[in-house]
Amino acid sequence: MTDAPDPSVVGQSVVGQASDGRSGVVPSISNRRVIIVFFGILLGATLSGLDASIVATAAPTIIGDLGDVSLLPWLTTSYLVAQVAVMALFGKLGDIHGRRRMFAIAISIFLLASVLCGGAQSMTMLVVFRMVQGVGAGGITGIAMALVADLVPGDRLGRYLGYTGLVFAGTSVIGPFVGGFFVDHFSWRFAFFVNVPSGLVCLALIATTPIRGVLVRHRVDYAGAIMLALSTSSLLLALSGRGTDSSWTSPKFVLLMSAAVLLGGGFIWWEARAPEPLLPLRILRGRVTSLATLANLISGVAFTCGIIYPPLFFQAVAGSNAQNSGLLLAPFALTCAASTLLAGQFADRFGGHKIIPLFGMICETAGFALLGTITVHTSASTVMAYGMLAGLGVGCVMQTLLYVVQRFARPSDMGVTTSTVMLARVTGSSLGVAVLGSVFTSTLIAEVHRRVPGFAIADIQGTPGKVAGLASEVRVQIQESFAIGLSTAFRVAVPIMILGVIVVALIPARQVRERLATAAAEVPLADTIAHGA
Repeated sequence: MTDAPDPSVVGQSVVGQASDGRSGVVPSISNRRVIIVFFGILLGATLSGLDASIVATAAPTIIGDLGDVSLLPWLTTSYLVAQVAVMALFGKLGDIHGRRRMFAIAISIFLLASVLCGGAQSMTMLVVFRMVQGVGAGGITGIAMALVADLVPGDRLGRYLGYTGLVFAGTSVIGPFVGGFFVDHFSWRFAFFVNVPSGLVCLALIATTPIRGVLVRHRVDYAGAIMLALSTSSLLLALSGRGTDSSWTSPKFVLLMSAAVLLGGGFIWWEARAPEPLLPLRILRGRVTSLATLANLISGVAFTCGIIYPPLFFQAVAGSNAQNSGLLLAPFALTCAASTLLAGQFADRFGGHKIIPLFGMICETAGFALLGTITVHTSASTVMAYGMLAGLGVGCVMQTLLYVVQRFARPSDMGVTTSTVMLARVTGSSLGVAVLGSVFTSTLIAEVHRRVPGFAIADIQGTPGKVAGLASEVRVQIQESFAIGLSTAFRVAVPIMILGVIVVALIPARQVRERLATAAAEVPLADTIAHGA
């Protein structure tokens, strides 16, 4: 089956409308207004990414105030499970009811949940409200990039998607500083309340502009939505229990993974037969879209692991404190953001929508291969440089191939197609952290037990900065154990990155060039309506 989009939608009535659901003539949007509304969309997209990193920094203080340390992992897990579970559903609802309307609803849910989280009086309440917040985050993540495609003319879409890379990278650096600032100078509750002003500005910016789009009269596939939510939730809950060798063979892990596989298989079976599937399988049948989506999943592994694991080296091995560790991580995130921006600009002007991500995957592979060589004697600046090479690659892959997928999508499938790519990224992040985290933890525990029998590894696993305070003879052994554990985990990532090189190499460049050239010459249905044609 070819990737070329079918201009007709069999069995569906396609209607050109503003994406807020109003039909008729949609006024053309000035370039100045495009920039203003685009800023509003980015502001909304920032909320979900920034919140996760802020809360991670504030978590120890939250536990000290509310107690019940057993629920600490659920601060993140409940949020992530809800986010992944509803992402595809919001994409479909955006296709039906208008992406601007559904984006506003997602922002509103997120803001309401943020206020509730800030006022929580117990860990149980906070975990429940974090799950609601995750629902809003899933809608934001699933719709934001498709909303950009509605807003921005096709000949400039690549560079605007490049700008969005600044958001995802920037939040990874800013979040820990913001979280630490609120904890040190105010209260952890402001880590949630801070979302409210920016969220209200976002709503104000997008509420006054009719964004062009195409609505399709769909029926919601609730059975598919439930199966997808349960299967992804089971997968993430299984992976959240990682950390020791036995976690991969425990009854809980086996039960949850079995549920994930069975429900996932049931979801695929149902989607192939449903009259209005939540995630039309034809989206992934095309060679270009399926390979580009898989490449995004693999780059999700690289991005998240590049953010999470180098700071462990900076703190436990190099002896940096948490604040300096954040500064050392900044070059990775900034390189990722800069390469995303430059890749979008270059691709818009000169093409290369396959060669750019192929170059990126090669950089990711080289970066993780070099990180796999680190030892206790490796300097922090060297690890930083290796990470920057991987970050350069991530920036060249993600948004470039998202643009390709969007240009291959039917207008009626823009929302669900974009949310599928974003779901692949989040899934890749979760899988990467699970696999590499398990390898790192098991290697670390084995090395510590071999070198320092009887040492309570649990005392430093969550706070690697404590390594610097150990007695010198013990500290050296623990530092070597951390270095070995991290290098082993990075080496495990290399075959995954090599798979990414192969995946991108298999994308048919000629088909991509022809489709993008055709798309550039087309007058979209929404644009025709906007100009009263």
